Amino acid sequence: MLSVAINAVSAKSGGAATYIENLGKELAKSDYGNQYLFCIPPKRVASLEGLGDRIRVVASDVGYRSSWRRQLWDQVTLRQILRKEHVDVLLSSSDFGMWFPPCKQILMVRNPLFFSPLFLRTVLPNKSRQFRLEFWIRRWLISLSVRASDIVIAASRSMMADLKQLIPVPDSKAVVNSFGVPLERFSWNQLGASEKVQRDSERPCQLLYVSEYSDYKNLTTLLKAVSIMRTQGMADFRLMTTADPSQFPEVEIVTREQDRALVSHPHIAPFVKFTGSIPYEDVPNLYMQSDLFVFPSLAESFGHPLVEAMASGLPIIASDIPICREICGDAAVYFSPLDPNDLAEKIMSLRNDSGLRQRLGRLGRKRAEVHFDWKDHVRRLVGIIERVAANGRG
Repeated sequence: MLSVAINAVSAKSGGAATYIENLGKELAKSDYGNQYLFCIPPKRVASLEGLGDRIRVVASDVGYRSSWRRQLWDQVTLRQILRKEHVDVLLSSSDFGMWFPPCKQILMVRNPLFFSPLFLRTVLPNKSRQFRLEFWIRRWLISLSVRASDIVIAASRSMMADLKQLIPVPDSKAVVNSFGVPLERFSWNQLGASEKVQRDSERPCQLLYVSEYSDYKNLTTLLKAVSIMRTQGMADFRLMTTADPSQFPEVEIVTREQDRALVSHPHIAPFVKFTGSIPYEDVPNLYMQSDLFVFPSLAESFGHPLVEAMASGLPIIASDIPICREICGDAAVYFSPLDPNDLAEKIMSLRNDSGLRQRLGRLGRKRAEVHFDWKDHVRRLVGIIERVAANGRG
């Protein structure tokens, strides 16, 4: 039996928090036999409590503190915890690891912004000087963490390729382990899809975009597409999204004012609804209520909402970037990510093609079942942990 520590102190919200919650629950109910110690933010503790004797929790709010406080915790406090608990393997779950770990270390590199060519070219130059300075420092710290780790995991081939372009990662310790979703939460059947098609003529088409708000999430292009569709006379649609420009006011987001102006325009406002933050257990309802899923993001390491939409049988319109094509394959229609006219055209075209919508829904559900079952991700992850403990690298 191994003692495994999972450093997830930065899993404050969004996909990182969902990942840790799902990971803890799957490890607890599966017969893997190891002991797992999760280091997580205090508000995430409740999601992992009561899962059994093999799951324990250490709470720390250092993820909300400054970067140097986080590094001090990683390099000093965490070291004390690992030694006290006699940990065999440390899984650093989000980009930053220990530089001289006292045990085997697996590093998950998850933030695509440090390596995405599109983000580096189109968004980063518009950030403040202070942001850019901190950005380069953090990428240097990731480089140190990669060098000190026995295995480096990315959730997609696209992410690993971008990482290798900028940071040397030997093939001997580079591993791609695709994420997934709990498929049983996202149910779909062909009868449900047929009923949706029949209702299309009776109610507005429901567009959905599930994401946290940030400039690289590219809400701007989606809102411009809404404006274009309205200009062209399309009124039988509504956009529902969790990506609200009022989120994270403390974060520097260069498109915030432009997005607020677009949202408040009387031409757009009646056609956009912001849901606010949605508990993960309620997210499947958003997909069931919707007809088309739109994903305009400029950079992702994986893109959980894409898999959730596929698992729900929703037809998808996604940014034409490598990660979206890797995840969705033939189960999506793609648009040029900075071209709102192209996006508007693709939405209107798919809105009017019920046959293509049904075909995309079937392809998506099958693709999710074959490639992105959450249980498969956890099984592979445990295998990596056990091999690292036994052999170091390989």
